Amino acid sequence: MDQKCVICKSATYHEHDALITSLRKQFWQMIPMRHFIWGDWESTDLERDENAALLACVRVQGEVMKTIIFHEHTTSHSPSHRYIVLFLKKYIEKIESTPNYDLDDELMEFYVSLAATTNLSAGSTGMCYKTYTLDKEQYTKVVLNEEQMMISQGTTGLQTWEASLRLADFFVEHPGKLLVCIY
Repeated sequence: MDQKCVICKSATYHEHDALITSLRKQFWQMIPMRHFIWGDWESTDLERDENAALLACVRVQGEVMKTIIFHEHTTSHSPSHRYIVLFLKKYIEKIESTPNYDLDDELMEFYVSLAATTNLSAGSTGMCYKTYTLDKEQYTKVVLNEEQMMISQGTTGLQTWEASLRLADFFVEHPGKLLVCIY
């Protein structure tokens, strides 16, 4: 039987790990904050904010910094700095909405320093990485270097089309299906 966290006493270590895995997957994909699921997407009730205490756990905050923000893959294939700032801002808001929370100093210091040096305007330019994991362990990855602007050099730019993601999801979930192309 999985033990309860000795710090937050609101979840097991397995639930902590599932939460971190879900957050990391969405973070690497640069899921917009309005669609971000702040919990284990496989078991979260999306109508309730049942993970607030779990998100505020000091252990989870440390794991977010270690296994998401400072993860080796994140440092070599980083989402945009703007996205990282927006992610941390929303995460800190979730923590602060929890009664009797303790905010990790490293988390807050990193957020403030990055926010102070990042252009937060919606029209940010430049390339960034989006990473799509193909397995639950997040070992098999597809890494795309994308333009942040929708329109670039007179065309739709270098961005992943949502329809391609849905089609790829379908084939991952239905490996026996065959796609026939008619030209």
